[in-house]
Order: sequence, then structure tokens, then C-alpha cells
Amino acid sequence: MRKLPPMNALPAFEATARLGSMSAAAEELGRTHGAVSKQIAHLSDLAGTPLFERNGAGVRLTEQGALLSAAVHPAMNGLEKAWQDLTSRSENPVLDIGISSTFAMRWLMPRLSRFYQRHPDAQVNFRMTGKARIADSDVDLILTWDRLRWDFGDRKDIERLGDVSFGIVHAPGLDVKRQGTMLIARTRCVQELPGDVWGDYRHRTGIEAVSENTVAYAHTFLVIEAALAGFGLALVERRLIEEELQDGRLIAPLGFHTIENGFGAIVTGRYREQRLADSFLEWLREEG
Repeated sequence: MRKLPPMNALPAFEATARLGSMSAAAEELGRTHGAVSKQIAHLSDLAGTPLFERNGAGVRLTEQGALLSAAVHPAMNGLEKAWQDLTSRSENPVLDIGISSTFAMRWLMPRLSRFYQRHPDAQVNFRMTGKARIADSDVDLILTWDRLRWDFGDRKDIERLGDVSFGIVHAPGLDVKRQGTMLIARTRCVQELPGDVWGDYRHRTGIEAVSENTVAYAHTFLVIEAALAGFGLALVERRLIEEELQDGRLIAPLGFHTIENGFGAIVTGRYREQRLADSFLEWLREEG
């Protein structure tokens, strides 16, 4: 069993040590001078040694009191900060989500103002996913849309939010030859992530892309920019390039293949702001 000092006496001790006056401590804590004096006397009796000594009109710590103060003061500061953070979070709820930089920039951010219109006091923070996996303890939700890289399987912590559609795209001026369901070009633009995305797409659709070489990029948005610049073929999810498809800067000669329920959110064990997270998931279903 832990042996701890009486917790209700520590605020009086800490305030008196910091202010050098029981009267000042009583005023700060909203107590009477007698109540503060009584709590400190009780604490000194339990410690078996005086914690303060007279110092003119006020008091100062004894050597033994200074030892206790060195532990109590930072602990009280830490409790105060934690309580402020907690109450601030309840007044202005915060949701931490893991999300790829491309999906955040090209799809979520342009729409997020509509969520804030419904929840003006909320705050959505982003943690970017990539090669390194985000720990579940760091976020409340992890958004995932790249179903060509991995399968949800029978995971029970996935909230399904909508379909995804993948297709091979390129700039209109790119030299591309088509033979049935095969596209032939000089270069393919790929992302530097594990998994045979192009092979999975070929397996699902029967559509194949053949190229003399491949150029790898660190992020999907760089793959998209490379395709827009006419560097080669790219395999991209449709919602990320909807604007470029509409204005003709990218074309998809063989269309898009839909994967049902490919857009989802991993609900982590942290899931602190459950009400806000549920509202965010429902909003994503509408947008998705």
C-alpha cells in the first residue's frame, strides 16, 4: 500500500511555500487563515518535523519542508495543467486522426469547413501516415482509402465509409499505346510504399500497364503531379483527381474499377472523444 501525505493538505502547503504567507495562501485558495494553518500543522505532525518557521510577518520553509516542496510544487503544476487541458478539451473537443498527406490535401481539407459548420467548437488534428505506422495510442481514428495496398479482412475495428475507385490515368499528350486491356508507355509513376499495387490492380481488373521503366515518388500527390506533367502513367483513386478528370488535364482510357467499402476508418483503442468521433464518421459517410 502506498504511503502518501494527506492530499487535501498539499494545496495549502504548496501555496504557503510559494507565497511565503499563510494569509496569502488562504486568500488564493479561498479558505480562512485558520484552516490553512490547521492543515499545515497536521501535515507537520504526520511528518514528525516542522515544515515552516517564522520569517518576519510571514513564514519560510525549513530544510525538511524544502525537501517536500521540491516534490509537491512540480506535482501541483502538473495536476493544474492536466486539469486545464481536460476541461478545455471538454469545452473545445479535439479529434486526432491519422491520414495520408495526399488524402488530406486533395480531398479532406477542401471539405472540412462543412464539418466545422456543424461543430464550430471542434478541432480536428492530423497525423500523417506513411511508411511508419502510427501508434493507435496517438490518434482516435485512422482514415484509410488505399485498398490496393492491404485488405480490411474481418477486422472489427473498421468503420466502412464508402467505396473507392482506382484507374490508370495520364496526361492527354502522353505517348500511350493501347492493346485491348493493356496500356503501353515509356514510364510508370509509382509511390515508394510496400506492396504490389499494380499487380493487385491487374489481378482485380485484368487491366495491365507495361513500361520500360518506373519512377518512384515519396507521396501519392507527387505521383499525381508527375502524371499531370506528362511524365508517365499513374494508378490513382478517382476522388483524388476528380477536378483534373473534369477539366481534361488527366484522362483514364480504361476507366475506373470500384472496390466496395474501400474507404474506411480504423477506430483505435484511444477513441477519447467518442461523441465527436461518431459525428465525424457520420459526416465522412455523407461526404464519401
